[in-house]
Amino acid sequence: MKRLSGGIDIGGNFHHMIILDEKEQVLYQKRIPHQLKEMKQIMKELKYLEKKEKAQLSFALEGKNGYSNPLDRLLLLQGFALYNVDNYKLKRFREAFSGEWRDDKRDALMLSKMLNLKEHINTSQEKVFVPIVKPSLITESLKLLSRHQQLLIDEKVRLTNRLGKKLLEVCPELLTLGKLKYQKLIAILAKYPDFSRYHRITLDSLLKIPGIGKKQAPPLLTGLHDLAYMPELTSIYKTIISSHAKRISQLQKEIKQIDKKMDQIGAQDDSIRHLKSIPGVSTRLSSRFIGEIGHINRFPSEKNLAIYCGIACVNNASGKTNKTKAVYKANKMAKQALIMMAGGSIRVNPQCREYYLKKRTEGKAHNHALRCLARQMIKVIYRMLIEDRDYRIKKESMKVA
Repeated sequence: MKRLSGGIDIGGNFHHMIILDEKEQVLYQKRIPHQLKEMKQIMKELKYLEKKEKAQLSFALEGKNGYSNPLDRLLLLQGFALYNVDNYKLKRFREAFSGEWRDDKRDALMLSKMLNLKEHINTSQEKVFVPIVKPSLITESLKLLSRHQQLLIDEKVRLTNRLGKKLLEVCPELLTLGKLKYQKLIAILAKYPDFSRYHRITLDSLLKIPGIGKKQAPPLLTGLHDLAYMPELTSIYKTIISSHAKRISQLQKEIKQIDKKMDQIGAQDDSIRHLKSIPGVSTRLSSRFIGEIGHINRFPSEKNLAIYCGIACVNNASGKTNKTKAVYKANKMAKQALIMMAGGSIRVNPQCREYYLKKRTEGKAHNHALRCLARQMIKVIYRMLIEDRDYRIKKESMKVA
């Protein structure tokens, strides 16, 4: 069967598509607006072209995710083969030709030409074209939720730091009563942002605040009554503190709601259940990790999974120099989840703690030792998911240690 090669340059408002036949003759080109109705009409035209030419149509995209959605999803639903091409590799391919200019049309043409040469430039070791497959509904849902949750966590951290700075300016003693990351202090600030009213707070009103128990309330009430603060600009600080505290409180609730949603979705996936069997690995981290890597069969070996997560190094040798370097295009969310899993395991898993301490005695810093432990955990996780089983302490501890 004939093969048609298509290239799509992704943009924010428009996408440019060019399709070439095996002789590199342009059969189809169009500027596609980023509108769902227009994209669905394009799908009908592409299916007609494929039927008319009696050929199999595949596409190369410059970059995945971002503005490519929902175009890539529609193409996958229609059964077209999709490949992701790195921007840097496209740039090098474009520079091999005499033309120095660059525009959307030329990028789409270069992608089509690259895809036409796929059998010559794509090898098992050097993959220029990365296949794009339709993820399962569970992993895609977890990925969307975990990334949104991380945005909320980052926002909460930023606001907490800003709130702490404002408290240091007007009432630094308040921070001695508790940490801002705890819900009780945030709840107090959200309800009582005006420090001039603290001497009038009663025990009954304090007990109505979520997170404050009967044992904590009396000493906390005494501390609030004795607080010293700067009286100047109190009304201005009241507005800022109230805004920050209420938003942080709302973010805490939203993060917990996403946790519950991820628990419900994760309960349907065996891979998450397997990861949760590792001591120190929570539902949030296991859901986030599985949502980022997708199905384990995507990776032919544990080394490929380690490279994808940015844990393993790749060779960087030249002449007599034999070095390695870190992977600069790793999945940062998967790497972060894996490092946090390693950090949690050293507190409750004796074998992981032993390996971590061994690396520390070798002179490695804390972060370096965690990365070494995460690299070993990748081996265990890969075997668990491939064999579809839970964590086994007796057998797997020997591998980790």
